[in-house]
Amino acid sequence: MPRPWSLLDFFLAILGGFAGAVALLPVGAVLGGGELSLVLALSGQYVGQLVVLWLLARRREDLGFAIESSDTFYLGLGLVLQLTLAVLFLPLTSLLFPDGDPAQQLGTALSGLETTPARVAAVLTAVVVAPVTEELTFRGALLKSFHKRGRRTVMIVTSLVFAAFHTLGLDPDRLLQAAAVVLPQLFLVGLVLAWVTLRTGRLGPAIFIHSGFNLLAALVFLLPPELLDPIS
Repeated sequence: MPRPWSLLDFFLAILGGFAGAVALLPVGAVLGGGELSLVLALSGQYVGQLVVLWLLARRREDLGFAIESSDTFYLGLGLVLQLTLAVLFLPLTSLLFPDGDPAQQLGTALSGLETTPARVAAVLTAVVVAPVTEELTFRGALLKSFHKRGRRTVMIVTSLVFAAFHTLGLDPDRLLQAAAVVLPQLFLVGLVLAWVTLRTGRLGPAIFIHSGFNLLAALVFLLPPELLDPIS
């Protein structure tokens, strides 16, 4: 009989991600470092999480990883969600980041990518690999570990953990400002993703919302600097 998911399973998946990132960092350094190290570290993180989840899933309950053709509708919902939150938080973002720099270190790193392969790999990671991995981890393993709790508790707790996890990607030089801008937005996104997962009983809709949300941000960060200068 399959075992239920637990918080330990969730933490093991997170540790697997850290281990994967650390394991591939030396490979990037040997192969030249720079952009390649960034892409490999990101890839290693998600691969590590997926490997751990795959190993655990063989003896656990189904995570609900099911995708239907109608789920593509949710891609547009993710884009709308990104635009809506960007507009709502624009006054605060402009106040705390008048120079226009991204609040997240990853955004700064992505905007600095120069080679086409690195940019393509970054976009694919942001809009495909990251949504699948993070939804399996947060709306899959973590959400399932709270299966005995009420829906409201599940939504709030998983959203808080989801937002807190992304603290690792914030600019350490302006951590408080970055947290004030990014974490409330990610908490709201987490609420939407948890709600749609509980409502549908599948991860497909959440994956596409997450993908659409990341897509717009990735495209903006990856625009050539000469195109961004007139905007800033």
